Amino acid sequence: MPSPHVLKFGGAALADGPAILRACAIVREHGGSRPIVVVSAALGVTDLLEAAAAAAARGGCELERIRLRHRTLVRQLGLDPELLDRHLGELTRLLEQVRRSGRLAPSERDFALSFGERMSARIVARALRRTGVAATPVDAFDLGFTTDSNHGSARLEEGALAAIRAATEEVPGVAVVTGFLAKDRRGNLTTLGRNGSDLTASIIAEAVGAAEIQFWKAVGGVMTADPALVEDAAVIERLSFAEAAELAFHGASVLHPAAVAPALRACARVRFCDVRDPRSPGTRLERSVPRQGPVGIAARRGVVRVDLDVETPERRARRLVELFATLEAFGVAPGLVVSSADRASAIVPDTPALERVASRLGDGVRLTRGLASLALVGPGTALDAGLERLRAAGVAVRAAFLGERELSQAFLVAEGDLRAAARALHGAVAVSPRTVP
Repeated sequence: MPSPHVLKFGGAALADGPAILRACAIVREHGGSRPIVVVSAALGVTDLLEAAAAAAARGGCELERIRLRHRTLVRQLGLDPELLDRHLGELTRLLEQVRRSGRLAPSERDFALSFGERMSARIVARALRRTGVAATPVDAFDLGFTTDSNHGSARLEEGALAAIRAATEEVPGVAVVTGFLAKDRRGNLTTLGRNGSDLTASIIAEAVGAAEIQFWKAVGGVMTADPALVEDAAVIERLSFAEAAELAFHGASVLHPAAVAPALRACARVRFCDVRDPRSPGTRLERSVPRQGPVGIAARRGVVRVDLDVETPERRARRLVELFATLEAFGVAPGLVVSSADRASAIVPDTPALERVASRLGDGVRLTRGLASLALVGPGTALDAGLERLRAAGVAVRAAFLGERELSQAFLVAEGDLRAAARALHGAVAVSPRTVP
């Protein structure tokens, strides 16, 4: 029996009815004889669900935009208008429960966010059937995606792959699987973090021994920079797994950072493809790519620097351990970390939980907002090349992380300087050789 192909469609690739029909055509033409489809929520839906859950905790109601968004998709595709009534009713009851309690528990937030992928899977599966492809919508937790109870960033339990493989093989027709979702041992719904659908696809590929993983996006492939920051960003045709992981670590929307390892273990071909031009080469991930010089830049907006005052090296070590434990307890993913004689610092995303993190850590903690981080990624880059370019562009560097990671130089700047900083660093990519013959 031929090995399956796993096709993952992001939210932008499922933005409206015509986009979903285009995705269905891609499944038929590029999915091989045994396609498995993994879907994200439709474009913008996760943000709508996040806002609706937060509004419910404040006593408000923002459900109508979600209902209208999905009923419009159903209408555009000519599907049964009652297709999503059960899910919309379930969401309504959840938000009413949150409104009555006046608080949003992490488990309730995950439950609310799950409706994006769950409704997306039903729509895509029904659209595939309308085009003559037998398809079955499947919630990932019904395939054996079992995680810890770290809501918002759950981790798959060991030993889950065998269950996922067995359950996937029992799905009739093309399995259209919800990305991003799982359940813990107690049956509570959990999520794998933003862009977690990538991780779902990679785990399934590893479990079933897929021949190929295709990540279908609304861009031509992995770019040398975010086109919203750098207009002349270009597609990278070949990218090593290590480079992809490094770009993802620093914020590029390449791949969920944790998705690289299972994709590599799957020994499958990995491609990033353009839904607008399915026959374009896109980007191929390879175990190694001979290269000298930077391959791209990655950036994060709206990061926060968490500083802890320390008095001695022993105190610094204890405070760093305390900082990591506290961030993990509140579901905040730490990024870059730096320490000096009198201070330990971490760069983290800006979330409401940070105020509670600071309170737990006690005196000597400072939060600095209005920052952005960016990194120059690639092997063989001169240690100070990025710093020199930023200074030449007149960008004030708040912190530089040089020599701390093998494949990148990272910098902290004011968020208002991010565009200028990105353009300055991208110049190093534009003049560097792509690969070595």
